[in-house]
Amino acid sequence: MDTNPLVEIFCDGNEQIGFGHIRRSTTLAEQLINDGFNVRITGLSDKARDLLPLPSHFGEKAQIVIFDSHAGIDNNLQEANRLGQITITLDWFGETVPDINIVVYPHRKVYAKIASFTGFDYILIRKEIASLRMTNEVKDKGNIIVCIGGSDLLDQGQKAAHKLSRQNLNVTLIQGPLSNRKNISSDFRYYYNPSIFSTLLAECSWTVTNGGGCFFFFFCLGKAAFILPQTTMEQNIARYAFDKGAVLGIGMQNLRKFNSKEIMDKEERGILLVDGQGSKRISSIIKNLL
Repeated sequence: MDTNPLVEIFCDGNEQIGFGHIRRSTTLAEQLINDGFNVRITGLSDKARDLLPLPSHFGEKAQIVIFDSHAGIDNNLQEANRLGQITITLDWFGETVPDINIVVYPHRKVYAKIASFTGFDYILIRKEIASLRMTNEVKDKGNIIVCIGGSDLLDQGQKAAHKLSRQNLNVTLIQGPLSNRKNISSDFRYYYNPSIFSTLLAECSWTVTNGGGCFFFFFCLGKAAFILPQTTMEQNIARYAFDKGAVLGIGMQNLRKFNSKEIMDKEERGILLVDGQGSKRISSIIKNLL
């Protein structure tokens, strides 16, 4: 009989909220499985369920439930509490208080019944990206990556790629699985949800990205980033990093060509903010609950 504890992760993703919750939930699931947990990952909406593999461990009650969604989970948390499950939330600021709340950036006061954990130490970085950190595979091939998350909510990716290519820069646009793929220009290279995503990130000179998951990927790899925030929360995070001197700039109106000194300065500051060990830290928190 399998005696490993079951952890269920609920997450959401669609064209309106992006792909980041699904991406980091699957990253956490992989770490938990490696650490001996059974894991069931479940989409909170029809779209999220379409983007995820079929859940496993049908019919089993999870000892711990993790919710990765910024809204609409109060009823889910209350039901988990009724069933006696341990509740963990990621970046949650809603009314219902979980047992554990893990927050990358405290946009508002962070509440939890048992404990809360706050900071960039808990950023979830995909294994294939974290493994490239500080290796010989992280190179500068003189290419600028434009990657505005998994959905590019404000449709800014192509605009940024055009603006930089007009300055005679070597530009590659990467679009995620929920992005608008219409009217792609021949003025720059283009990839849609590429299998070589981590390699492309590791080989760029600097990047234009959003203020969420992709932003953190570039920091982990030591790449200088210019930020085009998609939401108010992303704006807050971008401003926090900017105030630490770790980003090239914020906002389309400020996007321009940067010199090597500017780029190197941001690389040195940014890589100190994200070490790629967030999934291990969260897994350790969960182990200590059992």
